[in-house]
Amino acid sequence: MNKKLIYLYMALGLVATDCMADRNSITPGETWNDTSGSAINAHGGCVQYWDGYYYWFGEDRTKTVCNGVSCYRSADLYNWTRLGLALTPSGTMTDDGKDIAKGRTLERPKVIYNERTGKWVMWVHWENGDDYSEAKVCVAEADQVEGPYELVDVFRPNGCDSRDQTLFLDTDGTAYHIYSTSMNTNTNISPLKEDYLSPEEEINTQMVSQKYEAAAVFKTGETYYGLFSGCTSWDPNKGRFTYAYDMMGDWTYGRDFKDSDGSNGSNFCVDSGKDYSYQSQSAYVLPVEGRERCYIYMGDRWNSSNVGGSKYVWLPLSVRSGYPSVRWYDEWDMSVFDSMYRYKRVAQVVDGEEAYLLERKSNRLVSRPKTTLTLQDDGESNLCFVLHETERPYTYKIEEKGTGTFMTSVYGSIRFQTEAESEAQMWTLWLEEDGYYRIENLSDGKCLSVSGNETIAGTSVYLNDQSSSIHQSFALYFDSEAHLDEEEADLYSASYREENLRRMEEQEALLTGIAGVRQDVTDQLWVRVTKGVTEVEVYASEAGEARIDLVEAGTGRVAWRRRAAWSGEETKVFPLPQTHPKGVYVLRVRMADRQATKKIVMK
Repeated sequence: MNKKLIYLYMALGLVATDCMADRNSITPGETWNDTSGSAINAHGGCVQYWDGYYYWFGEDRTKTVCNGVSCYRSADLYNWTRLGLALTPSGTMTDDGKDIAKGRTLERPKVIYNERTGKWVMWVHWENGDDYSEAKVCVAEADQVEGPYELVDVFRPNGCDSRDQTLFLDTDGTAYHIYSTSMNTNTNISPLKEDYLSPEEEINTQMVSQKYEAAAVFKTGETYYGLFSGCTSWDPNKGRFTYAYDMMGDWTYGRDFKDSDGSNGSNFCVDSGKDYSYQSQSAYVLPVEGRERCYIYMGDRWNSSNVGGSKYVWLPLSVRSGYPSVRWYDEWDMSVFDSMYRYKRVAQVVDGEEAYLLERKSNRLVSRPKTTLTLQDDGESNLCFVLHETERPYTYKIEEKGTGTFMTSVYGSIRFQTEAESEAQMWTLWLEEDGYYRIENLSDGKCLSVSGNETIAGTSVYLNDQSSSIHQSFALYFDSEAHLDEEEADLYSASYREENLRRMEEQEALLTGIAGVRQDVTDQLWVRVTKGVTEVEVYASEAGEARIDLVEAGTGRVAWRRRAAWSGEETKVFPLPQTHPKGVYVLRVRMADRQATKKIVMK
């Protein structure tokens, strides 16, 4: 462009002063300037996407003084133009505190759109300006996303003290207010009335006595996730996450999710600096428009003496593991989301399955960059394994695809050796509720684990006693670029966990309750196969109902089932279907307080 034209356009206000230096990346923790060259002033806020633009709302501060709620707009999430104040202090202070006069404190603004009313609604944590004793909310609404927002009311929701707070708009149009209460001891969740201007009377109190604040709630599939921080004033601390399948139901920290210090919940940060949430506090989780299951963690790096000068920590957030995890990047752009979900959870294990092992807490893959196994980010060193069924149910030989060698426990350490008929090369996959496995060696009972319960890339993977409190769990993931038609597990649904619980019960009964397939008959109940594996013969000595299952030995999947009742000492015969794939199966009969099993081979 001709320089004279540039100067002319700048004089007319048609070109931003930093027009030649557009951003194309995000640098967490550094000063983030808007398109006019001024530092963005939008703390503790949120972002909404509307009509092709993102709108960033936050606390506008001069040092510690509150100026109102600011609004910025961006088309790419890198470059933000200041639109001004969306909510401006106005009026005078009143005795009942139902005002937003200059001098009041307005924190953690959250904005949602109400399709029923066509209004934009903002909720803000409101304080009197002198201290934090009021613990109220300020509610305002506007006709346009950027405002101006007009005050509706200031109050304590359902009479409860409300400090750090957020809003969540569900896919069915129901909105929720989530806030720290009881002097930051508990967390309350309440649905909002249809106009989103006040809460319903129903209150769901969760995270009791956990002293969480800075809630950031988002949803993937049927799963609601909540990020929180501890209560350490302006100082950063170790973040936590919880999840639920019903906003008004029980929120849980997850199976085995105790942190190394014994506290409930697990840290959503996984890299160096995670013990202080990368020197930040959670503010919001932003869904990236047009990208499935891609989110941005929005955090604040607070400066208590100059809140207006506080920095922002924005980082990619993944739920690939089934849980939220946030990695650190010195600098990043939206291309990080391009391959975030290349590796997907295996829906059903089959003989010959090609899979990668993903560790639960780190969201990292088992790899071998040099000679030993470690956890690593996605890359060339990640190991692809091939699972081979054995005659023992749920038990596999694990071949490293690249070398053709097999994972072996040698004196309690992991080695890869040529294939052998040895229990040291056999690994039982003990299913867990969330679809992960405890991977146990059949020979010595050692389990695949991670050194020091760590999540950082480069952490060693080794074998540990199954009784140890720090054994790790691993899930099977396939490469969706190499296996285009493979089914992905529905790990974000409640039914996925329900099915896993059922399968866990069956596995426990099959492998421990009856010592695998070694106990074929009892005097009171037995099962056998006749006529060339075409019929099942079951004997019961007493009256009762029995269930007969044909179970795939490798996966534990029930391939065929029948129920029948015995009137007393009696033998029953059932035709066995011949439509199942060839392989090793277990016939199992359950009857009240007894069981019988029989291993068979379908040829």
